[in-house]
Amino acid sequence: MKLNSDMCDALFYQLPISLKRNIISMLQEYQSACDKHPEWPANFIEGAAIVCEESGELIRAALQEKYEKGRYYDMHKEAIQTGAMALRFLQNAPALPQHQ
Repeated sequence: MKLNSDMCDALFYQLPISLKRNIISMLQEYQSACDKHPEWPANFIEGAAIVCEESGELIRAALQEKYEKGRYYDMHKEAIQTGAMALRFLQNAPALPQHQ
């Protein structure tokens, strides 16, 4: 389903503030990453590897929080980065083919 601008605005308006903050944090991280590294891999495997690298860092932060007195902030930061890279992966993927 294609979402137009009005539909997106209406959906975003209904979200709880905590979710809006997380989405905006991901968008800020997304923009920062695009500015710092403007090139994105041309193939899916390398792009997916970037997303997986970030999710691996999230797992590490979660393990450290549980077993090594790590900080919640580190998990939060890595989750934001993982989400941003997932968005970047999606933005750089070709459009889905139309069903015939």
